[in-house]
Amino acid sequence: MTGRIDAIVVGLGASGGIVATELARAGLKVVGLEKGAFYKESDFQSKFDEIRYYRRSAIVPHMGKDPLTWRPNEGKAAVILPWASNKLGLGDPFQIPPSIGTGGGTISWGGAAFRFREKDFSMRSTVIERFSEAALPEDTTLVDWPLSYQELEPYYDRVEWEIGVSGCAGHMNGERLPGGNPFEASRTRGYPMPPMQRGSTDHLFADAAQRLGYHPFPTPTAIATVDYKGRSACTNCGFCHGYPCHVGAKISTHEIIKSAAEETGNLEIHPFVRVFRVNRDSTGRVKGVSYFDSEGKAIELEADIVILGCYALENARLLLASGINKNGQVGKHLMLHNFGWFTGILPYWTNPFMGSLQGGSVIDDFTSELIPDNEEGVLWGSPINTWTGDMQPLETAHGLPPHVPRWGKGFKDWMSENYRKLFRMYSQHSTLPSRRFYCDLDPVVKDQFGQPALRITHDWTEYDKKTVEYFMKIKRQIAQEMGMSEWWEDSPAPAYHVSVHDVGTHRMGWDPNSSVVSPFGEVHECEGLYAIGGGQFPTFPSYNPTETIMALAYMTADRLLNRI
Repeated sequence: MTGRIDAIVVGLGASGGIVATELARAGLKVVGLEKGAFYKESDFQSKFDEIRYYRRSAIVPHMGKDPLTWRPNEGKAAVILPWASNKLGLGDPFQIPPSIGTGGGTISWGGAAFRFREKDFSMRSTVIERFSEAALPEDTTLVDWPLSYQELEPYYDRVEWEIGVSGCAGHMNGERLPGGNPFEASRTRGYPMPPMQRGSTDHLFADAAQRLGYHPFPTPTAIATVDYKGRSACTNCGFCHGYPCHVGAKISTHEIIKSAAEETGNLEIHPFVRVFRVNRDSTGRVKGVSYFDSEGKAIELEADIVILGCYALENARLLLASGINKNGQVGKHLMLHNFGWFTGILPYWTNPFMGSLQGGSVIDDFTSELIPDNEEGVLWGSPINTWTGDMQPLETAHGLPPHVPRWGKGFKDWMSENYRKLFRMYSQHSTLPSRRFYCDLDPVVKDQFGQPALRITHDWTEYDKKTVEYFMKIKRQIAQEMGMSEWWEDSPAPAYHVSVHDVGTHRMGWDPNSSVVSPFGEVHECEGLYAIGGGQFPTFPSYNPTETIMALAYMTADRLLNRI
């Protein structure tokens, strides 16, 4: 781009893609810097390839090029993610940061699009009021959000109607509606599209849940169920999470980025580049970034506005590598989800290779502050979600019950008999922010450009284990009511410590002494620099984070364009 550059956006995923697009359409000259490719439609036509996307990690970070290290505590030496550093790639898209390239994680996500609950924005106050302050773990850094649900609701509505989310509203303008989530916060409008086609045996879960007194509702999903704004309706192909969408039914910010670049001439994309430093002038104000181009040449680019729109972990690494951490808060308060996977066999064909994983139901009876009083000391609840489709054979083979052989006749016989009868449930227990768990720069491991890797310090606590087990008991109850003949469960302390839902590394707040960015994403110590995305979250509810990340991105864009 010749001439003046108004803004640089680093990372073009769920947050950066939205901000870059909004600024370009408002007339600003924007350069987008992306670690991965600027995709073409032809890139997605060969998507039905488990070897390429699942086993060889074609569009997600590879530990050989984008190393992350992990240690359970400060007394241990960090190693490159041991669960994700095999020679071929990852093998599980849930245990590594999300995909790179235009669209970022929205290329490979499953599309679950939840709003947070009202009480999710005041978790600390709500827990103290309910259980007392003494119930909180001693080392927690739990705080309330500087925003309320009511302040973010217009942006949730904007995501759902501009991006396009399918679902069934359960609470609109104070009125409860049949078929939707009876526990959701009130919304000003419903969804623009009906919910996903249900998986073939989702009714078994819904009926069992109702018999047990629960309130199932269809998963809200950022997948078109009818033709919508130029997007084709979902074809139920069964290759959704971990894969691009070959018909464009699943929303990806890649689509809006591509449109904005073509239609406005104001957005220029530089693919295959690696930003390694944010640059500041003598007053401390941002003045641009330095990056390695696709040939490894160091380039400096200047602009008065720089937006870091990368994943929470990479945003933290860039801030730390740039020396932007005056108050010591960057990388702190790391939070993630423990999914508590629960898989079983039904006496009916479920055909789990068909349709989206979101073609099922959710119960919210135990979510957030709705958690009942309990002896386990669980302070914050979780939904229980179903996984009715989108189970490819290789992924299934890596999640077999312990007694099944991994090769040979026994393996073949089990798969032949049971693959078409699988049904999965999961919860999303959120870790509490803690002084013990954080990210910093690894003092030893570097990437291919000599830049320090990010080091993750995290382990599952006894509280985490008790909470996961609490929800396992509910899943077992539902499984029995459904008639499952056999089931197996993930460990309450699984091997992974990156969950695709990793947040909190550049906490937002109004106080520059205890937070990194303002609620609008501007870095307190560096005027003109914004760090946006899940890293802003002060606490982590038990829902998927992407719709809230998008809502915050729209709010940041409005702030930059003086609409707020």
